[in-house]
Amino acid sequence: MGQKKALPGKISGVPLGSLPAGLHLMNAVAVSGTNTYTSDTFNAADFDNCGLEIVFTGTMVGTLEITASISNSNFIPLTFSPVLSQPTGSNLKYLVNLNQFPFPYYQVSYTNASGSGTLDVWSSGKDLN
Repeated sequence: MGQKKALPGKISGVPLGSLPAGLHLMNAVAVSGTNTYTSDTFNAADFDNCGLEIVFTGTMVGTLEITASISNSNFIPLTFSPVLSQPTGSNLKYLVNLNQFPFPYYQVSYTNASGSGTLDVWSSGKDLN
């Protein structure tokens, strides 16, 4: 077995609380109107399992999608069972588990239908080595 890869990584001798909280794909993005907001692309090629933390601050209603790609150019919405919960209210928080994720790239996409606020998305990953 090789060395495990993880994001955020383990750093010898550094207290866990001082490590980065994962990769910030969307940082307090202002949401309003009926616009679509897409996160930075996460390169998951080195990871077997990935996780997302999605935080809506404000009163937003809309459609949340996790999209994936093999080519890094055509991002296609993933399907979830049970269906991914959709934001309908205020100050909502989601954790999304991408277990045994076979695609090298993913993004988070949110289309606002009404309301306003900010959107934050963090991503992490680890391999099974």
